[in-house]
Amino acid sequence: MMKPWSVMFALLLAATAACDRANTSESQAVADTNAVAKPVAEQPGNATAAASVTPDGQPVNALGEATLEFQKRVEAYMKIHNEAEAKVPNLKRTDDPVEISQREQALAQMIMTLRAQAPANEIFAKEYQPQFVKIVKDDFANRSAADRKALVHELPRNVKVEVNTVYPTTIPLITFPAGLLRKLPDLPPELEYRIVGRNLILRDVKANLIVDVLRDVVPTIPT
Repeated sequence: MMKPWSVMFALLLAATAACDRANTSESQAVADTNAVAKPVAEQPGNATAAASVTPDGQPVNALGEATLEFQKRVEAYMKIHNEAEAKVPNLKRTDDPVEISQREQALAQMIMTLRAQAPANEIFAKEYQPQFVKIVKDDFANRSAADRKALVHELPRNVKVEVNTVYPTTIPLITFPAGLLRKLPDLPPELEYRIVGRNLILRDVKANLIVDVLRDVVPTIPT
């Protein structure tokens, strides 16, 4: 027969072992729960965990948000453009150059009035500006020096390119390079991109108006 103290010692050992097993099970359960709750992207050894990035290292999410911001600003401008058009009389004759020119000037003046004090980069969202720079830089890097020079419209003396001003008639409206255009965000028919000097311009086609300027985008052409 076991002595009383032996029985008590055996019971104590059994209780301690049961407690250890319970603690181990609880710890394992917590670990399993954390593993499930932890985002896949944070779990080690997962090949798909890394966030997708663009070739220049910018997160895809950030690029998408920047593109969306630029599109929102274009849409905001188009509301002003449409409001201005509604306030300017329609053309009575679409084959009369004088009447067309007068309406163009009236539309430009109305837009300038509605956008009084419009700052630079109001449409060229700062979030997307690095992408504009990269797209133009990469495009020019693949062109010959002669081709680059042909695309850059040098400003005549005493002519400045400013937001909310008429696009200078002294600068030729040469077709924008198709390859570069395909890489830039789409624009509504009323707007177009232009390169003037080292600047990327947003021009209102119907009003012949500069609606935004992104300066020093075009790489310097070696002499």
